[in-house]
Amino acid sequence: MALVTGQELADALDLDYVAPIDADLDQIAEASDDIVGSLITTAAYTAEPAACKEAALAVGVEIFQARTAAGGQAVATDFSPGAYRLSVWVTKRVMALLAPYLNMGGVVG
Repeated sequence: MALVTGQELADALDLDYVAPIDADLDQIAEASDDIVGSLITTAAYTAEPAACKEAALAVGVEIFQARTAAGGQAVATDFSPGAYRLSVWVTKRVMALLAPYLNMGGVVG
């Protein structure tokens, strides 16, 4: 079971799920699944609640954008660079979605 698949990621990004990009999308989906899956309980991962699936999809989109954006960061219309997309904020952005499902044994501090 996976919280997000390469096909779902392609649909969210409005991309065709065909070679050669399908392998990249599958890899990104697996990475986002690993990131979100490490934060939530086993029961939540198995049940795949909508909030966890949306969080994994959001993380997957961020990873894809970091791969394809110049310098790995967003650039505004005035060409000013944004923050690096894969910082600690990649999970902070989805923490509200994951809050009810967090594995408290993995929380430090």
